[in-house]
Amino acid sequence: MHYNDFDQGGGDAMPAPPASGPHRINIRPCKRGMRGQFYSVSYAGATIIPATLNPTGAACRHLASLGLNGPLEVWDGERPYPRLLIRDLVKAAAITVAEGEAHGPRFVRYREWCGISRSAA
Repeated sequence: MHYNDFDQGGGDAMPAPPASGPHRINIRPCKRGMRGQFYSVSYAGATIIPATLNPTGAACRHLASLGLNGPLEVWDGERPYPRLLIRDLVKAAAITVAEGEAHGPRFVRYREWCGISRSAA
């Protein structure tokens, strides 16, 4: 499966999950910002996330919020095979990647961001 096989238009209705096998998302670069490369995420023919720095984590959280579970394959337009395999999307939804000046990338527990900057508080 290739991300170009999917309609990239956003719709209101959530597509049905696959009848059998793992769930599949398709990621593609959409823009570059000051914080890095942003990706859009498609699932079953619909764009579910228009722009994110962490496409796999964001997709797992979105799909889990819809009540979906099980394995997940992450596809891109470059490879004829999945870029990443996730055994359990619900468990993956609970973690994210953190990186700072004191350490390189690492997995940490996901905490929802409230949207208020520290300087504004």
